[in-house]
Amino acid sequence: MKSIGAQGGMSLSSGFDVEFDFSGANVIENLKYYQDNTKKDVIHMLCDEAQLPNVQSGVAQITGKYLGQGPVSYPHTRIFTDLSLGFMLDADLTPLKFFNEWYNYIFSEDTFYEDQGRFDEMKTTPKILQNRTNRLKYLDEYACTLKILKTEPGVGASNERAGVTYFLEECYPYSIDAVPLAYGSSQITRLTVNFYYSRHTVLMGDVKSQFQAFGGGVEVAPGVYRTQYISGDYIYTYDNGKFVKKEPAK
Repeated sequence: MKSIGAQGGMSLSSGFDVEFDFSGANVIENLKYYQDNTKKDVIHMLCDEAQLPNVQSGVAQITGKYLGQGPVSYPHTRIFTDLSLGFMLDADLTPLKFFNEWYNYIFSEDTFYEDQGRFDEMKTTPKILQNRTNRLKYLDEYACTLKILKTEPGVGASNERAGVTYFLEECYPYSIDAVPLAYGSSQITRLTVNFYYSRHTVLMGDVKSQFQAFGGGVEVAPGVYRTQYISGDYIYTYDNGKFVKKEPAK
């Protein structure tokens, strides 16, 4: 058990965070439900199922390398498969609206909005051209970098430690699964979205150097409580659980 504790404890499957990075992509200008920071946080928070992506190799075989030896397999290509994320849906269906906006942008489809969202107004059919075309955007216009962080609880927050982050490059949703609805016992409505990406990069952290708190819960302003941790040669300062600064330890 000491050996496990020295490694920062055991990893918990319920600790993870996701984030969509649209830096450099034109699509962000058309995503009403991701421009708003409040809605963006809701989308991240409602993601309750994710996977750390796999990687596999395409192989070929060589025969006759040595006398009497059978076929020998060797890798020649890295293969990245698709990935799925699961979301719980709030009453405003924020994740569903976000992914439909994104998907519509890929195929140059219009997205229609009704500000009130009342039953009678939502039954009104929008003016849709029957002879409209779908022109596909270029990949760099709609793809993002999807970040999946495997986190663990720490002293100051439930996701304070991150052992690994996967950066999924040129990521986009290729399918939005049907959302089942049914009478009977009420359950939280769920959404599953499937993504393709070109490749991923792995950033590896070190969680076993758990912060040592040397000052916590000090009220530095009305309603602002400061905690400081020391890790290695640096001091980390948090106010109400939010990171403030990093400075060398004297």
